[in-house]
Amino acid sequence: MWAPAMAFPPIAGAHAKGAPQEALTKAVAVLAHADQMDGRGAAVEAHDGDQFVQCRRAPHEPIITCEAAGPRGQPWMRHALSKKRRANLKELGYVSDRKTGNFVARLDPSEWPNDKLAGFMVATLVGGYDVDSSDIVTETGSYPAVACPPRNPAGHDFGGEIAFNDRSQKDLEENCEVAGMDDEDESRLPKPLKSIPMDSGKAEDLMKQNVKEIGDAYTWLLGVSGPGRRGVVLSWGEFHIQCSKTAEPVIPCEIESAEANPTLRSVITAAVGRKLNKMGFREPGYSKNYIGWFRLNDGKPENWAWSMMQAALTAFGGYAIQPVTVERRAAKGET
Repeated sequence: MWAPAMAFPPIAGAHAKGAPQEALTKAVAVLAHADQMDGRGAAVEAHDGDQFVQCRRAPHEPIITCEAAGPRGQPWMRHALSKKRRANLKELGYVSDRKTGNFVARLDPSEWPNDKLAGFMVATLVGGYDVDSSDIVTETGSYPAVACPPRNPAGHDFGGEIAFNDRSQKDLEENCEVAGMDDEDESRLPKPLKSIPMDSGKAEDLMKQNVKEIGDAYTWLLGVSGPGRRGVVLSWGEFHIQCSKTAEPVIPCEIESAEANPTLRSVITAAVGRKLNKMGFREPGYSKNYIGWFRLNDGKPENWAWSMMQAALTAFGGYAIQPVTVERRAAKGET
């Protein structure tokens, strides 16, 4: 008999920053000083996970350009960008940009004082991506003031965004157009398994062994101390779930989505996504994958292991009826 699956409760505000509009009001003040920057433009970003809005201004540029995350650079944004939310962005003044796939608004600085611009950025995330305003994180920086500033490539976190603060230089695309992700050869995609690939008795024994392996992995995760972190990758062939333990009182687990890995799209369908959502997994948007959390004060490793096995069966179907491979990863700084 299967143990009942635990729900994955959303941890809203786990990374919350207080008074986001107040922080943004202070941050956007840097845009007024863009003319004083030598060869660099000023940029302010507000985001919740991968859902971002970035406003920037280059030296002697008469406008402020704001870009919000689009589905070309981050295909998983299709989950967040419903028809209603796209309409909300349009109402705010955004238009879809053909070159980047992002949503772009161009603002006259004389009509947008700092508090109004900050409110606009908050409204972008709340109305366009259904972000809780308390979860908004602010970042400021600069970028090369050239005609086509470098952008993060499609398929990466913050894909399609102007790469400010010189992050991920080796991954940047130096052109004005964001190239979409390549389509996969349909003939190579795995197909859903319609039956269990072994008799039920052997399958149940295998599931019990998998649950033990996963439970041992969670116990190992809980052993982290100090500033370091630990992670585990649970693999059933080419299907993966990754969990980690950091300073937060939760263990986040991510199930790879078809948007992040197109080879999975015949298995992790929209219907499967809805089932994962009902289990408590947050749909792609915040992250490129389906993400759920275990609270450390709610249950034990063996309980979480049963729930994760149930999630694997929901996501991968018959492909989860095989021995799980556990890869343990420890970061520097762990004691």
